[in-house]
Order: sequence, then structure tokens, then C-alpha cells
Amino acid sequence: MQRIAVVAALISMAACGGSERARNEEATRQLEKGAQQVQQGAGKMAEGARQGSAEMARGFQQMARGLQQMAQGSVTPVPFESLIPFLPELPGWTRSDPKGESVTTPMAHSRAEARYTQGEARLTLAIADTALSAILTAPLAMFLESGFAERDADGFKRATKVAGHPGLEDWNAPSKRGEVTVLVAERFIVKASAHDVASIDVVRKAVETVDIGKLAALK
Repeated sequence: MQRIAVVAALISMAACGGSERARNEEATRQLEKGAQQVQQGAGKMAEGARQGSAEMARGFQQMARGLQQMAQGSVTPVPFESLIPFLPELPGWTRSDPKGESVTTPMAHSRAEARYTQGEARLTLAIADTALSAILTAPLAMFLESGFAERDADGFKRATKVAGHPGLEDWNAPSKRGEVTVLVAERFIVKASAHDVASIDVVRKAVETVDIGKLAALK
């Protein structure tokens, strides 16, 4: 129970941090309410373990409701067919046929992706609509604070901006692997992952090829 409470609190803190605090108030309320239900459900489960299976079952049900509350978005995600056109052709790369999916439960979202090859290099570009679900964006939000940076002998992870939107760059030099993730309009996640590439600039350029301004306006 204690571990669940700590995790829920960390997610809540991540969702309301930084300059986006005011606009994330509703998402934070969802997380807090869900976290309370998870904690209460965990308490019932513990009590049920001592007194009988009926109380434990009620605890499971309340935890499920809490997790659903935390996952709930405030809008309906666009169909994946609306995301596919944002997956561009990349000069010098061969693109696979884009694929996608739309999911209604337990967390409503949609996603589209395409894979690219250039010799030994491989790159995947994905775009997801989180439907403003705080539980989907909170794990990323804590790394998007301006000035965040982490570096070691193998590479780095650092906050960045792409077309004015907050993002995260992650580079490992020995494996020549890189990722660039951007949160667009607090809703859409654009992510490029690549290996056997020369630098993080290759991955960043793939993300910059996406029409992020048009994506931000998508409803």
C-alpha cells in the first residue's frame, strides 16, 4: 500500500510541475482523485486479507476505479487515420507502410507509426494522441523541465525544444542509439527512435520533419 501511495504521489507531482501548472490543474485533480481511490482500495485489500475475501474483492474494485480515473482523458482521441498523414517521407530513407491503432480502454488513445531504413540504420517514427490523459503524459513531463540534463561517458539525456514544444533527447554513443520525444499541445507525443545512426541530430531531424504546427491544431 505504501509503495502505491508513493508512486501515485510522484505521478501527481510530475503532472503539475513547471510553467504548465495552471493548464494541468484538471489533469492533476484526476490523478489525485484516482490516487486516493487506489490508496483506499489497497487499504481494503489489506483489511480483507485479515478478515475475508469479500473485503479484498471490494478493494480490488476500488483500485480499478482509481486507476481508471487516473487514466481518463478529457477529450476523445482522433482516429489513427488522422495521424498517419503526419508521418513524412524522409530524404534518403526508405519508409515502410504506416500503421496505426485506436484504443478505447483502459486508456483511450490512438497511435500511428512508420519505420525507416537507410543502409544499416533503422528509425521508427511514432505519433500518439493521449487524449489529454495525465497518466500517459506525466512520466514524460518530469523530464521536460527547462534545463534538465543528465550526462555520462556513454551519452546524455536532456530537455530540448522542437518547434517551440518541450521535448527530450536521449543519446547513447557506444550503441549509436538515440531518441527524441516531443510533447505537442500537452496532448500529442511525437517520438523518433533510431539505432546505427551517426548522432542525435539524425533523430532530431526526423522529428522536425513532422508538421508539428498542424498537429497541434488537430481536433
